[in-house]
Amino acid sequence: MKKIFLYFLFCVFLPCFMGASVSVGHLFVKISDAMEQTKRGNFAEALPILEDLRSDFNAMQENDSVKGKEFKTSLEIALKNPKIEELEALSSALIEFEREQNPIDYTAKRKQFEKRVMPLFLQLEQETKNQNAEALPQLYKRFYDTWQRNERIVGDTSPGHYGQIETALSLYRVAMVSEPMNFDSLSEQTKKFKTALESFVLGETLEIQSLENAPQTLLAGLKLLREAREEFPHNESKAKDAILTFITQWPIFEGEVRTRDAVLYNRIESELPEIISKGNDAENLKHFSSLIESIESLDVEANYTLFDAAIILLREGLEALLIVMALLAALEATKQNRGRALVIGGAICGIGLSFVVALLLTLLFPLATAGANREILEGAVGIIAVVVMLFVGAWLHSKSSLAGWQSYLSSQMGRALSSGSLAGLFGLSFLAVFREGAETILFYAGMLPKITMSAFLSGIVVAIFILVAIAYFMRIFAKKLPIHLMFMFMSWLLYCIGFKMLGVSVHALQLTNILPADILPFSSMTVIGLYNTTQGIALQGAYVICVVGIVCWHKYFRTLKQFQYNKHCTES
Repeated sequence: MKKIFLYFLFCVFLPCFMGASVSVGHLFVKISDAMEQTKRGNFAEALPILEDLRSDFNAMQENDSVKGKEFKTSLEIALKNPKIEELEALSSALIEFEREQNPIDYTAKRKQFEKRVMPLFLQLEQETKNQNAEALPQLYKRFYDTWQRNERIVGDTSPGHYGQIETALSLYRVAMVSEPMNFDSLSEQTKKFKTALESFVLGETLEIQSLENAPQTLLAGLKLLREAREEFPHNESKAKDAILTFITQWPIFEGEVRTRDAVLYNRIESELPEIISKGNDAENLKHFSSLIESIESLDVEANYTLFDAAIILLREGLEALLIVMALLAALEATKQNRGRALVIGGAICGIGLSFVVALLLTLLFPLATAGANREILEGAVGIIAVVVMLFVGAWLHSKSSLAGWQSYLSSQMGRALSSGSLAGLFGLSFLAVFREGAETILFYAGMLPKITMSAFLSGIVVAIFILVAIAYFMRIFAKKLPIHLMFMFMSWLLYCIGFKMLGVSVHALQLTNILPADILPFSSMTVIGLYNTTQGIALQGAYVICVVGIVCWHKYFRTLKQFQYNKHCTES
């Protein structure tokens, strides 16, 4: 089933884009199939798949390139010993071949990095020289946030520079949160990441130089942190050295955390320097233990499960479902079948285009940049959806009159629908589904090599069942409400979703540096889509003002109509 699904994507749309880049998607499918057979212990079944993979790769004109030869070497090893470890190495070799054949303009990327990162660094350097203890924490946060949004270009092209900068930043934070602030150490670390930054900007590359006997995997690093925790009460200096070794090696295995738990990834980077600074304090050691437990709960060797497959669809699909159901409930209450058909049609079109865009992102862009382009797409589509949502929310709000006005509204409904609201309903349904659809498909594409087909399909079925149940109960709930209250509830539901969607969309564009981001001194509230940037809060503030304006306008309009209606009744 998985093979049919992926071949449909790659074989139906691939001919349209053959001139754009060297496509290796079909080769990943074969590696995925071989992995699935190997997980089941069917090594004999995996061999024909790998032999077929060899034939397909040898048929490619580019197979004798440097990375092509490395891939063929990995393939021969996998043919002799078709185990998961060898197949994962084969997959990595194919990624390197894909990057070689579809290169990124790294010269332009370095210039872009220099333009975005260096001005903030120069400010940080100057305030460090001035020993401005009051300004440094906020300035460091701004620089660090900017670094995080641009670090991938460094990690992809020069792992050594990436490791040096990450280590220097961590040690800078250690010195900054010390009491009193350690300006000698701050100055030393500033010089270190200045050297690394300038070297990278000049186009130099550097491989990671691993320390002797230092951890090379997250599991080994976790063991080192456990030892540091046990050592703290007896030898604080030795414990701190162990944590510093972990920080130095962190760039080697940070991806194992980043891909599974972004929140934990940020916690590790921000909290370890503070733990070093605070030392052998009871509360600090308790905090250190809590961080270690969080890392321990992250089973990096485990495959994905039914739950993982289900939660992706639930997480990505719930907002879209709520929007679509809000529109359908409103239209069903007014017997507008034509409008219902357009909402459903918009959702179906959104699903269809999601498949096309997911394929385009994997075919037309190297794997390293597909995720960034997905963020840009999600952000742009989300902002457009919020604008449409305001208009549709206003339309719903206009129908949430008092019970005495229901007959009046019923006579006006057809006119409202025929005068442009249909396009808005179709557009909002389409954008809501499309915004989440492409991302969901890409998540599943990355998950497939590490999940059994039965767990994958079962997870999707469970998620669909839950979403259908939510839709059913929402429909029953809407039917029990008086029509004007139902319209009121649906309009406010759209307004609330729009507030969160706007925040998330702006944040996605800030992460990819499409929009600037000035960090404010408070924590983000991601549950409601509120992020600590001036630009995001300003746009959400403008959104709230628009919503309040819509509500006030409709209240004034209803009061006026009620007055006219009462006057008409009196005269009659």
